[in-house]
Amino acid sequence: MIIKHRSQPIIINKLESLLKRSPLLDEKREEIRDALRKFVSGYRGEQSMDYFYRYLPPNNLSILHGLRILHQDYFFQMDTLIITPNFLLIIECKNIAGHLYFESSYDPMIRTYNAQREGFDNPVEQVKRQSYHLMSILKNLKSLTIPIESLVVITNPTTITEFSPAYKEARSKIIKSSGIVSKFDEVSNKHQKEILQAKEIKRIIKHLLKHHTPENPDVCQKFQINPDSLLKGVFCPKCDMAFLKRLQRSWYCSKCRKVYKNAHESALLDYALLVSMTITNKKCKEFLNLPSTSQGYHILKSLNLPFTGNRKSRIYHLDDLVKNITTKEDLLP
Repeated sequence: MIIKHRSQPIIINKLESLLKRSPLLDEKREEIRDALRKFVSGYRGEQSMDYFYRYLPPNNLSILHGLRILHQDYFFQMDTLIITPNFLLIIECKNIAGHLYFESSYDPMIRTYNAQREGFDNPVEQVKRQSYHLMSILKNLKSLTIPIESLVVITNPTTITEFSPAYKEARSKIIKSSGIVSKFDEVSNKHQKEILQAKEIKRIIKHLLKHHTPENPDVCQKFQINPDSLLKGVFCPKCDMAFLKRLQRSWYCSKCRKVYKNAHESALLDYALLVSMTITNKKCKEFLNLPSTSQGYHILKSLNLPFTGNRKSRIYHLDDLVKNITTKEDLLP
């Protein structure tokens, strides 16, 4: 049973907005685009595992996706955690193309792709660190000691993995997506003693969910972009990089000659993701390129956003716009 469903990381939405709002000649655009591709690829890799998870035993499984917990001043994140009465299983997904070579626990993972070699953090050591943090949390919870297993799943079906003959740990922990059921059966046969009762599993889940903290990075700061330099205005939903003009209570695109009533909502979402979760009438006027603050007032008022202060010093809270972001299935190619 899935206890915590997977959700699209908000950094994907933030990078999409940043790419859209960055000046066209900004030298950081390619860096932003590469980061976006990386996060989209990782998320798609995790999504692809859903097909294989359905073949796991349907009973006595609790699945939590995307847990991120602070421990010892460090956030650790688990793509998927499977809790059973007999053991816990951490799954780290890697959607990486090319040829992957694993030499030893002391060496990075070497990826060869398009005749270029580069090193990555060793994912076997990564899941071992996750196991350490999770085990420490459970000990602090005064729960029963339960075995914690970990796997690295290579989700790209075309990827080739190669291991040094001496690095047996990597060979046992790194599998392809299609091998998850066989590996789960292997781990289950290894741990046949039931350790956790149903109430103890519920206590563990409640504790982990209570301490889960979604990542919400400041992408402008990350890429050293001044928010004041972002492109302002309301973009046409249909025409690439075309700005709309405010006409009465709607928005008009001179390029496709269409009228849009609520196009400002997307622009205000960009503002919330990139600049601030609060906005004033003046800031709304500036960011939407409106001729007057009164138009900003009427737009913000029409959205029924929570606010503090009187009309002249009113501050609107944009949290609801961000909460309404739905999971996007149609991402970058």
